[in-house]
Amino acid sequence: MTTSLAAALAAFALAQAEPTTAAPPPPAASTAAAAAGPRILPTLGLLPPGAPVLREGVPVRCLYGPSGTFRAQCDEGARRCLVAPDAMLDAQGRPSGPLERADACAAPAIMEAELAGWEIVPALADVPPGFRRDERQRASQVSFDLGRRLWLGGGFAAGGWPWQPGAFVTSGLRLDRPFTWDGAAALARVRALEGWTAVNGSAAELGGVAIDFSRAYPHPLLRITTFLGTPRRYDPPLYVGLWAEALRFETLKTRSGVRHERTGAISAAVTLDFWRSPDLASYLRLRAGAGYEKVSGRNDGDLLVLALVEGEAALDGDGLLHLRGAMGTEVVTPTGEGPDASLPDRRWRHLARAELERILFSVNDQPVSVVLQARGAKRTDVPDWPDTWTFEGTAQLRFSLWAPPLRAAARQDALERP
Repeated sequence: MTTSLAAALAAFALAQAEPTTAAPPPPAASTAAAAAGPRILPTLGLLPPGAPVLREGVPVRCLYGPSGTFRAQCDEGARRCLVAPDAMLDAQGRPSGPLERADACAAPAIMEAELAGWEIVPALADVPPGFRRDERQRASQVSFDLGRRLWLGGGFAAGGWPWQPGAFVTSGLRLDRPFTWDGAAALARVRALEGWTAVNGSAAELGGVAIDFSRAYPHPLLRITTFLGTPRRYDPPLYVGLWAEALRFETLKTRSGVRHERTGAISAAVTLDFWRSPDLASYLRLRAGAGYEKVSGRNDGDLLVLALVEGEAALDGDGLLHLRGAMGTEVVTPTGEGPDASLPDRRWRHLARAELERILFSVNDQPVSVVLQARGAKRTDVPDWPDTWTFEGTAQLRFSLWAPPLRAAARQDALERP
C-alpha cells in the first residue's frame, strides 16, 4: 500500500510539472544558409525591468540564424520586431533549457538575414494570462482562482471545545463554473468533501456535495420610485438564487466520552444576495431553508430550519487574499423519542465564523496559503455538551493540489522589477 501511495504521489507531481514546448527545428534546406549568414540580432541576454513581452494570442514566428533560435513578432509596415530567446536563461543570460508556458511558434520561419535594416527590440517570450516571466524567462503562476481548487490542510485549534487544544486536518474541493441562465450571466458553485477532523479522532465534520446558483438579473426584482421632490427610481440590489446540500457528517465525543454522530441527509434553501461582484464570485447574502437529519441511536429523524448571513470576497485582483464569514442559526425539531429525549423539544445551533486566507508561496505553481479563523458556537442539540457560547481560534496551512489562474487574470506586458 505504501508503494502504491508513493507511485500515485510521484505521478501527481509529474502531472503538476511545467509544460514545455520546444521550437520546431529550422527547415533543413535553410539550416546551412542560416548558420552562414550575417549576425543581425544584438546580444539579448538578461533584460532590464520594463522590457516588453511578446503579446499572448498574437502569432509568434520562429526566428533562426547564427545568433541562435528566437521567437519574434514583427510589424512589416514599421520594419520592427520584438525578439525573445526561445529558451530559459541561466544567470549569465545563456540558454539553459526549453521555454515553459509557451505555444509552439508558427510557420513560416524567419531567417536572421531577412531582418537586416529592421529595428530589433529585445523582449520576453509570450506567457498566458495569470503567469509572469522573470529576467531569465522562467514562468510562474501569480494569479489563483480559489473558487476552482482541490486542497488539503493542517493546523492547530485552541478554544472551549472539549477536544481542544489540538491539531486538525482539513480538505475540500470547490468548482465555480459560469453559465447562462435564461439569457443572463450566472454562476454555479460546487463544493465537495469540505470539512475537518481532529487528529486525536474526538471530533470531525465533513460535507458531502453542495451546490448553489447565482444569476444576474437584467431587470431588477424590486423597483422603488419616490415622489418627494423630483421623482427618483431606486433598484435595491436583491438577487435570488438557490442552494442545496446532500449529506453532511458530524461526530463528537462529549465530555462523558459518549460519541454523538449526526448525518444530514439533505438541505435546501433560497439565497438572497445583497451585494456581489460583477463576476458573481464575491457576495454577501442571506440563506434560508430547511433540511432533514438523523442522529445515531434514534429511530426517527429531525427536521432542520436554517437561516444564515454569509459572504465571501477576494480582497485583491490576483486572488491572493480572501475574506469569508457566516453568522446564523439552525433550529432542530425531533420527530420522535430517543436516548436524548431529555434535551429540549426545540434545539438550537448558533454559529458565527470569520476566516482570512492569504497565499504565501507556490510549489510547482500550486499555492500554499495560511488560514486564520475565529469561530463561536452555542448549541443545545448534543447531550453533555457546553450549553453556553464556546469560542475557538485556528491557524492552518492549506496546500492546493489544483488551482488555475483567475478567468479574468491580467496579462504581463513588461518585465517587472524583482
